[in-house]
Amino acid sequence: MNILLVDDDHDLRGMVMTLLLRDRFEAREAESGAEMRRLISERTPDLILLDVRLPDADGFDLLREIRQESGVPVIMLTGVDTPVDRVLGLEFGADDYICKPFEPRELVARIKTVLRRSNPREEVGGDVESVTLHFSDYVLDLTHRRLMREGGEDIELTSGEFDLLRALAEAPNRPLTRDRLLDLTRSREWSPFDRSVDVLIGRIRKKLEADPAHPTLIKTVRTVGYILASKVERRGARMTSGSSASSATV
Repeated sequence: MNILLVDDDHDLRGMVMTLLLRDRFEAREAESGAEMRRLISERTPDLILLDVRLPDADGFDLLREIRQESGVPVIMLTGVDTPVDRVLGLEFGADDYICKPFEPRELVARIKTVLRRSNPREEVGGDVESVTLHFSDYVLDLTHRRLMREGGEDIELTSGEFDLLRALAEAPNRPLTRDRLLDLTRSREWSPFDRSVDVLIGRIRKKLEADPAHPTLIKTVRTVGYILASKVERRGARMTSGSSASSATV
């Protein structure tokens, strides 16, 4: 896995680069937004560690640029841990957020968690189960962590958006509280306040709803939380020499 570290702090870059290489990651570093753009144009990284404050650019502006081009996972690094910055990171599509100074092993653990969530599973051997959830006009591929329209068009989701949509799709027509959604997505470390769920719901609606201001698929249940208002069919197929498939409606 190739990691791109973008930070103007020379000492921090040296520490993080040593840590990444020790954990057998490929790693490159940039000290500015301009250098980040150049390195991305040469090779798309598997994950970006992005400082919020850079000498030539704002990290959130760079995050928006990245999201216009790809769904590469991004972990924001910041020296100021505030609710406003966390919400901005979510709104612009960050996958995680970590405050400086941080424990080195925690950073590596967060990187590995985001990579596991955002990258398709490696298909090893000839016995791989593909599981999909079908609802409305969409197909949520749980095995390869993809969202597609029934016609085959891919819809880019961040790892946080995918996990939240999966939680809703696995409990269709049942209201889920914000606390329950945080538990199901293992996102309690993300933020101690409900606004994080609301922001992700807003982002998903913009991608799925014909009119995000008046949603018909992902509805708000007042004083409770959110509900996926659709029948969901789960389909599974074991890819072997004697392939078999199964389906169920939930």
